[in-house]
Amino acid sequence: MLSVSSLYRSIQTELGAWYDAYHRPLPWRQAVSAYHVLLSEVILQQTRVEQGMGYYHRFIEAFPSVEDLAQASEDEVLLLWQGLGYYSRGRNLRRAAQIIVSDYGGELPRTPEELSRLPGVGPYTRGAILSFAYDLPYPTVDGNVYRVLSRLFALSDPIDTPAGQRVYWALAEALLDRQHPSRHNQGLIELGALVCLPRRPRCGECPVGDYCEARRQGVQEQLPIKQGRTRVLPRYMNYFLVRIEGEGGTRCLIRRRQGRDIWHGLYEYPLIESGEEPLSVEVLSETKDFAQLIACLRSPRFHPVPLATHAHRLSHRQIYASLFLIECAGLTSTPDYQVIAEEEQSSYAFPVLIQRLLDKIR
Repeated sequence: MLSVSSLYRSIQTELGAWYDAYHRPLPWRQAVSAYHVLLSEVILQQTRVEQGMGYYHRFIEAFPSVEDLAQASEDEVLLLWQGLGYYSRGRNLRRAAQIIVSDYGGELPRTPEELSRLPGVGPYTRGAILSFAYDLPYPTVDGNVYRVLSRLFALSDPIDTPAGQRVYWALAEALLDRQHPSRHNQGLIELGALVCLPRRPRCGECPVGDYCEARRQGVQEQLPIKQGRTRVLPRYMNYFLVRIEGEGGTRCLIRRRQGRDIWHGLYEYPLIESGEEPLSVEVLSETKDFAQLIACLRSPRFHPVPLATHAHRLSHRQIYASLFLIECAGLTSTPDYQVIAEEEQSSYAFPVLIQRLLDKIR
Protein backbone atom coordinates (compact mmCIF):
# COMPACT_ATOMS: atom_id res chain seq x y z
CA MET A 1 0.00 0.00 0.00
CA LEU A 2 1.34 3.42 -0.96
CA SER A 3 2.16 5.99 1.68
CA VAL A 4 0.33 9.30 1.46
CA SER A 5 3.38 11.10 0.05
CA SER A 6 3.96 8.34 -2.52
CA LEU A 7 0.28 8.41 -3.49
CA TYR A 8 0.37 12.17 -4.01
CA ARG A 9 3.54 11.93 -6.13
CA SER A 10 2.00 9.19 -8.28
CA ILE A 11 -1.15 11.25 -8.85
CA GLN A 12 0.95 14.32 -9.72
CA THR A 13 3.04 12.35 -12.23
CA GLU A 14 0.14 10.59 -13.96
CA LEU A 15 -2.03 13.70 -14.04
CA GLY A 16 0.78 15.87 -15.45
CA ALA A 17 1.61 13.41 -18.23
CA TRP A 18 -2.07 13.12 -19.16
CA TYR A 19 -2.51 16.90 -19.23
CA ASP A 20 0.51 17.35 -21.49
CA ALA A 21 -0.95 14.85 -23.95
CA TYR A 22 -4.66 15.64 -23.91
CA HIS A 23 -5.39 19.19 -22.76
CA ARG A 24 -7.52 21.43 -24.95
CA PRO A 25 -5.65 24.19 -26.85
CA LEU A 26 -7.73 26.99 -25.34
CA PRO A 27 -6.71 30.50 -26.50
CA TRP A 28 -5.75 31.75 -23.03
CA ARG A 29 -3.35 28.81 -22.78
CA GLN A 30 -1.67 29.64 -26.09
CA ALA A 31 -0.61 33.20 -25.29
CA VAL A 32 -0.31 33.10 -21.52
CA SER A 33 -0.36 36.44 -19.72
CA ALA A 34 -1.85 37.40 -16.40
CA TYR A 35 -4.35 39.69 -18.18
CA HIS A 36 -5.53 36.84 -20.43
CA VAL A 37 -5.90 34.57 -17.41
CA LEU A 38 -7.86 37.20 -15.47
CA LEU A 39 -10.15 37.86 -18.43
CA SER A 40 -10.79 34.20 -19.18
CA GLU A 41 -11.39 33.23 -15.56
CA VAL A 42 -13.87 36.04 -14.92
CA ILE A 43 -15.76 35.24 -18.13
CA LEU A 44 -15.84 31.51 -17.31
CA GLN A 45 -17.29 32.00 -13.81
CA GLN A 46 -20.80 30.50 -14.06
CA THR A 47 -20.24 30.04 -17.82
CA ARG A 48 -19.30 27.00 -19.91
CA VAL A 49 -16.14 27.17 -22.02
CA GLU A 50 -18.10 26.74 -25.26
CA GLN A 51 -20.27 29.74 -24.44
CA GLY A 52 -17.48 31.88 -23.03
CA MET A 53 -15.03 31.41 -25.92
CA GLY A 54 -16.73 33.92 -28.21
CA TYR A 55 -16.94 36.50 -25.43
CA TYR A 56 -13.23 36.05 -24.69
CA HIS A 57 -12.28 36.69 -28.31
CA ARG A 58 -14.55 39.75 -28.52
CA PHE A 59 -13.09 41.23 -25.32
CA ILE A 60 -9.52 40.66 -26.50
CA GLU A 61 -10.35 42.30 -29.81
CA ALA A 62 -12.03 45.30 -28.15
CA PHE A 63 -9.58 45.59 -25.23
CA PRO A 64 -6.21 44.05 -26.23
CA SER A 65 -4.54 45.20 -23.01
CA VAL A 66 -5.53 45.85 -19.43
CA GLU A 67 -4.98 49.57 -20.11
CA ASP A 68 -7.59 49.44 -22.89
CA LEU A 69 -10.10 47.79 -20.57
CA ALA A 70 -9.39 50.31 -17.81
CA GLN A 71 -10.18 53.18 -20.19
CA ALA A 72 -13.47 51.66 -21.40
CA SER A 73 -16.80 52.99 -20.20
CA GLU A 74 -19.14 50.79 -18.20
CA ASP A 75 -21.64 50.83 -21.07
CA GLU A 76 -18.98 49.57 -23.51
CA VAL A 77 -18.11 46.67 -21.19
CA LEU A 78 -21.72 45.73 -20.43
CA LEU A 79 -22.65 45.82 -24.11
CA LEU A 80 -19.95 43.24 -24.84
CA TRP A 81 -20.98 41.27 -21.75
CA GLN A 82 -24.61 41.14 -22.88
CA GLY A 83 -25.95 37.60 -22.64
CA LEU A 84 -23.35 36.25 -20.19
CA GLY A 85 -25.42 37.01 -17.08
CA TYR A 86 -24.12 37.90 -13.61
CA TYR A 87 -23.32 41.39 -14.91
CA SER A 88 -21.52 42.37 -11.72
CA ARG A 89 -18.64 40.26 -13.11
CA GLY A 90 -18.27 42.67 -16.03
CA ARG A 91 -18.37 45.73 -13.81
CA ASN A 92 -15.87 44.20 -11.39
CA LEU A 93 -13.57 43.26 -14.27
CA ARG A 94 -13.46 46.87 -15.45
CA ARG A 95 -12.84 48.20 -11.92
CA ALA A 96 -10.10 45.61 -11.39
CA ALA A 97 -8.41 46.76 -14.61
CA GLN A 98 -8.49 50.37 -13.38
CA ILE A 99 -6.82 49.37 -10.08
CA ILE A 100 -4.20 47.29 -11.93
CA VAL A 101 -3.31 50.30 -14.08
CA SER A 102 -3.45 52.96 -11.35
CA ASP A 103 -1.82 51.00 -8.51
CA TYR A 104 0.36 48.36 -10.20
CA GLY A 105 1.55 50.00 -13.41
CA GLY A 106 -0.56 47.74 -15.64
CA GLU A 107 0.88 44.45 -14.32
CA LEU A 108 -1.23 42.07 -12.24
CA PRO A 109 0.15 41.54 -8.72
CA ARG A 110 2.01 38.36 -7.81
CA THR A 111 0.83 37.93 -4.22
CA PRO A 112 -2.52 36.68 -2.93
CA GLU A 113 -2.82 39.68 -0.60
CA GLU A 114 -2.54 42.19 -3.44
CA LEU A 115 -4.77 40.19 -5.79
CA SER A 116 -7.42 40.16 -3.07
CA ARG A 117 -7.72 43.92 -3.49
CA LEU A 118 -9.12 43.48 -6.99
CA PRO A 119 -12.95 43.47 -7.21
CA GLY A 120 -14.34 40.10 -8.23
CA VAL A 121 -11.10 38.21 -7.58
CA GLY A 122 -11.89 35.51 -5.03
CA PRO A 123 -9.85 32.52 -3.86
CA TYR A 124 -10.31 30.51 -7.08
CA THR A 125 -9.43 33.34 -9.49
CA ARG A 126 -6.55 34.39 -7.24
CA GLY A 127 -5.07 30.89 -7.34
CA ALA A 128 -5.64 30.65 -11.10
CA ILE A 129 -3.74 33.88 -11.80
CA LEU A 130 -0.84 32.98 -9.49
CA SER A 131 -0.45 29.42 -10.80
CA PHE A 132 -1.55 29.66 -14.47
CA ALA A 133 0.13 32.97 -15.29
CA TYR A 134 3.10 33.01 -12.91
CA ASP A 135 3.52 29.25 -12.20
CA LEU A 136 3.56 29.96 -8.47
CA PRO A 137 2.68 27.15 -6.02
CA TYR A 138 -0.87 28.09 -5.02
CA PRO A 139 -3.85 25.73 -5.25
CA THR A 140 -7.14 26.61 -6.91
CA VAL A 141 -10.45 24.80 -6.54
CA ASP A 142 -13.42 25.19 -8.88
CA GLY A 143 -16.44 22.96 -9.49
CA ASN A 144 -14.40 20.53 -11.57
CA VAL A 145 -11.74 20.22 -8.89
CA TYR A 146 -14.32 19.70 -6.14
CA ARG A 147 -15.71 16.81 -8.17
CA VAL A 148 -12.33 15.24 -8.93
CA LEU A 149 -11.09 15.45 -5.34
CA SER A 150 -14.35 14.23 -3.84
CA ARG A 151 -14.23 11.11 -6.01
CA LEU A 152 -10.50 10.51 -5.90
CA PHE A 153 -10.56 10.41 -2.09
CA ALA A 154 -14.25 9.45 -1.60
CA LEU A 155 -14.95 12.54 0.51
CA SER A 156 -18.39 12.95 2.09
CA ASP A 157 -17.84 16.57 3.14
CA PRO A 158 -20.47 18.78 1.42
CA ILE A 159 -18.94 21.13 -1.14
CA ASP A 160 -21.53 23.85 -0.45
CA THR A 161 -20.62 24.45 3.22
CA PRO A 162 -17.73 26.53 4.57
CA ALA A 163 -16.41 23.58 6.60
CA GLY A 164 -16.51 21.27 3.58
CA GLN A 165 -14.81 23.81 1.37
CA ARG A 166 -11.98 24.18 3.86
CA VAL A 167 -11.40 20.42 3.65
CA TYR A 168 -11.12 20.54 -0.16
CA TRP A 169 -8.81 23.56 -0.21
CA ALA A 170 -6.54 21.94 2.36
CA LEU A 171 -6.43 18.75 0.29
CA ALA A 172 -5.70 20.71 -2.90
CA GLU A 173 -2.83 22.43 -1.07
CA ALA A 174 -1.41 19.08 0.10
CA LEU A 175 -1.76 17.45 -3.33
CA LEU A 176 -0.26 20.39 -5.27
CA ASP A 177 2.73 19.63 -7.48
CA ARG A 178 4.96 22.50 -6.38
CA GLN A 179 7.40 21.95 -9.22
CA HIS A 180 4.67 22.34 -11.86
CA PRO A 181 1.71 24.16 -10.23
CA SER A 182 0.26 25.55 -13.46
CA ARG A 183 0.19 22.16 -15.18
CA HIS A 184 -1.11 20.44 -12.06
CA ASN A 185 -3.98 22.85 -11.34
CA GLN A 186 -5.06 22.98 -14.96
CA GLY A 187 -4.76 19.20 -15.12
CA LEU A 188 -7.27 18.78 -12.28
CA ILE A 189 -9.66 21.23 -13.95
CA GLU A 190 -9.26 19.55 -17.34
CA LEU A 191 -9.79 16.11 -15.82
CA GLY A 192 -13.11 17.26 -14.39
CA ALA A 193 -14.13 18.88 -17.67
CA LEU A 194 -13.24 15.99 -20.00
CA VAL A 195 -13.23 12.74 -18.00
CA CYS A 196 -14.57 13.01 -14.44
CA LEU A 197 -17.95 14.26 -15.65
CA PRO A 198 -20.91 15.00 -13.36
CA ARG A 199 -22.87 12.15 -14.95
CA ARG A 200 -21.47 9.02 -16.56
CA PRO A 201 -17.81 9.74 -15.78
CA ARG A 202 -15.36 8.14 -18.22
CA CYS A 203 -13.52 6.16 -15.59
CA GLY A 204 -11.85 3.91 -18.18
CA GLU A 205 -10.05 6.98 -19.60
CA CYS A 206 -8.96 8.40 -16.25
CA PRO A 207 -5.18 8.71 -15.79
CA VAL A 208 -5.54 8.44 -12.00
CA GLY A 209 -8.35 5.87 -11.97
CA ASP A 210 -6.13 3.28 -10.27
CA TYR A 211 -5.96 5.58 -7.23
CA CYS A 212 -9.66 6.56 -7.18
CA GLU A 213 -11.41 5.47 -3.99
CA ALA A 214 -14.90 6.32 -5.27
CA ARG A 215 -14.32 4.10 -8.31
CA ARG A 216 -13.17 1.29 -6.03
CA GLN A 217 -16.36 1.65 -3.98
CA GLY A 218 -18.58 2.16 -7.03
CA VAL A 219 -19.96 5.51 -5.77
CA GLN A 220 -18.61 7.88 -8.43
CA GLU A 221 -21.98 9.33 -9.45
CA GLN A 222 -23.02 9.90 -5.84
CA LEU A 223 -20.18 12.37 -5.32
CA PRO A 224 -19.65 15.20 -4.65
CA ILE A 225 -22.24 15.76 -1.93
CA LYS A 226 -24.21 18.98 -1.54
CA GLN A 227 -25.98 19.81 1.68
CA GLY A 228 -28.97 21.58 0.15
CA ARG A 229 -30.37 23.36 -2.85
CA THR A 230 -31.46 26.98 -3.20
CA ARG A 231 -35.21 27.43 -3.35
CA VAL A 232 -36.18 28.89 -6.72
CA LEU A 233 -38.89 31.56 -6.43
CA PRO A 234 -41.08 32.90 -9.25
CA ARG A 235 -40.94 36.53 -10.33
CA TYR A 236 -43.35 38.19 -12.78
CA MET A 237 -42.07 41.10 -14.88
CA ASN A 238 -44.32 43.10 -17.21
CA TYR A 239 -42.45 45.27 -19.70
CA PHE A 240 -43.97 48.00 -21.86
CA LEU A 241 -42.61 48.87 -25.27
CA VAL A 242 -43.74 52.50 -25.54
CA ARG A 243 -43.63 53.52 -29.20
CA ILE A 244 -43.75 57.24 -29.95
CA GLU A 245 -44.61 57.98 -33.55
CA GLY A 246 -43.48 61.28 -35.07
CA GLU A 247 -41.88 62.96 -38.06
CA GLY A 248 -38.42 61.93 -36.86
CA GLY A 249 -39.37 58.25 -36.89
CA THR A 250 -40.34 55.82 -34.17
CA ARG A 251 -38.86 56.36 -30.74
CA CYS A 252 -39.16 54.39 -27.51
CA LEU A 253 -38.59 54.75 -23.78
CA ILE A 254 -35.79 53.03 -21.87
CA ARG A 255 -34.12 53.46 -18.49
CA ARG A 256 -31.04 52.14 -16.72
CA ARG A 257 -31.70 49.72 -13.87
CA GLN A 258 -30.62 51.04 -10.48
CA GLY A 259 -30.11 49.55 -7.02
CA ARG A 260 -28.66 46.19 -6.07
CA ASP A 261 -31.14 44.06 -7.98
CA ILE A 262 -30.37 41.74 -10.91
CA TRP A 263 -29.10 43.37 -14.12
CA HIS A 264 -27.95 46.48 -12.30
CA GLY A 265 -26.64 49.03 -14.80
CA LEU A 266 -28.34 47.49 -17.84
CA TYR A 267 -31.17 49.12 -19.78
CA GLU A 268 -34.81 48.09 -19.91
CA TYR A 269 -38.26 49.22 -20.99
CA PRO A 270 -40.74 50.61 -18.44
CA LEU A 271 -41.43 47.76 -16.03
CA ILE A 272 -44.16 46.81 -13.61
CA GLU A 273 -43.46 43.82 -11.38
CA SER A 274 -46.13 41.80 -9.66
CA GLY A 275 -44.00 39.94 -7.14
CA GLU A 276 -44.41 36.19 -6.89
CA GLU A 277 -47.97 36.14 -8.24
CA PRO A 278 -49.09 36.96 -11.81
CA LEU A 279 -51.51 39.84 -12.37
CA SER A 280 -54.32 39.77 -14.88
CA VAL A 281 -54.18 42.45 -17.57
CA GLU A 282 -57.23 44.13 -16.01
CA VAL A 283 -55.57 44.36 -12.59
CA LEU A 284 -52.23 45.38 -14.13
CA SER A 285 -53.83 48.28 -16.01
CA GLU A 286 -55.38 49.55 -12.76
CA THR A 287 -52.15 49.71 -10.77
CA LYS A 288 -50.60 52.98 -9.60
CA ASP A 289 -47.41 52.31 -11.59
CA PHE A 290 -49.40 51.84 -14.80
CA ALA A 291 -51.32 55.07 -14.17
CA GLN A 292 -48.06 56.96 -13.66
CA LEU A 293 -46.66 55.58 -16.91
CA ILE A 294 -49.80 56.47 -18.88
CA ALA A 295 -49.75 59.98 -17.39
CA CYS A 296 -46.38 60.59 -19.08
CA LEU A 297 -47.83 59.89 -22.54
CA ARG A 298 -49.96 61.91 -24.92
CA SER A 299 -52.94 60.07 -26.47
CA PRO A 300 -51.77 56.62 -25.29
CA ARG A 301 -53.24 53.42 -26.72
CA PHE A 302 -52.55 50.30 -24.66
CA HIS A 303 -52.68 46.88 -26.35
CA PRO A 304 -53.77 44.37 -23.67
CA VAL A 305 -52.55 41.27 -25.51
CA PRO A 306 -48.79 40.74 -24.95
CA LEU A 307 -46.52 41.00 -27.98
CA ALA A 308 -44.46 38.17 -26.50
CA THR A 309 -43.93 36.18 -23.31
CA HIS A 310 -40.82 34.36 -22.12
CA ALA A 311 -39.75 32.23 -19.15
CA HIS A 312 -36.18 32.87 -17.99
CA ARG A 313 -34.36 30.86 -15.31
CA LEU A 314 -31.76 32.32 -13.00
CA SER A 315 -29.96 30.43 -10.25
CA HIS A 316 -32.48 31.49 -7.59
CA ARG A 317 -35.37 32.89 -9.63
CA GLN A 318 -37.79 31.70 -12.29
CA ILE A 319 -38.81 34.81 -14.19
CA TYR A 320 -42.00 35.03 -16.24
CA ALA A 321 -41.91 38.05 -18.52
CA SER A 322 -44.47 39.68 -20.77
CA LEU A 323 -43.91 42.48 -23.28
CA PHE A 324 -46.87 44.80 -23.93
CA LEU A 325 -47.20 47.56 -26.52
CA ILE A 326 -48.29 51.12 -25.83
CA GLU A 327 -48.51 53.53 -28.78
CA CYS A 328 -48.68 57.27 -28.23
CA ALA A 329 -48.39 60.58 -30.07
CA GLY A 330 -45.85 62.12 -27.75
CA LEU A 331 -44.87 62.74 -24.14
CA THR A 332 -46.16 65.05 -21.44
CA SER A 333 -43.06 64.33 -19.30
CA THR A 334 -40.29 61.69 -19.15
CA PRO A 335 -39.35 61.09 -15.51
CA ASP A 336 -36.66 58.42 -15.15
CA TYR A 337 -36.73 57.55 -18.85
CA GLN A 338 -34.56 58.18 -21.90
CA VAL A 339 -36.13 58.66 -25.30
CA ILE A 340 -34.17 56.95 -28.09
CA ALA A 341 -34.74 56.10 -31.73
CA GLU A 342 -36.00 52.54 -31.98
CA GLU A 343 -33.20 51.57 -34.36
CA GLU A 344 -30.60 52.68 -31.77
CA GLN A 345 -31.59 49.99 -29.26
CA SER A 346 -28.72 47.72 -30.32
CA SER A 347 -26.29 50.32 -28.90
CA TYR A 348 -27.59 49.72 -25.38
CA ALA A 349 -26.93 46.71 -23.16
CA PHE A 350 -30.25 45.03 -22.37
CA PRO A 351 -30.72 41.88 -20.27
CA VAL A 352 -30.85 38.77 -22.42
CA LEU A 353 -34.46 38.34 -21.25
CA ILE A 354 -35.52 41.45 -23.19
CA GLN A 355 -33.53 40.28 -26.19
CA ARG A 356 -35.47 37.01 -26.13
CA LEU A 357 -38.77 38.90 -26.05
CA LEU A 358 -37.69 41.06 -29.00
CA ASP A 359 -36.52 38.00 -30.93
CA LYS A 360 -40.00 36.54 -30.59
CA ILE A 361 -41.77 39.59 -32.01
CA ARG A 362 -39.32 40.00 -34.87
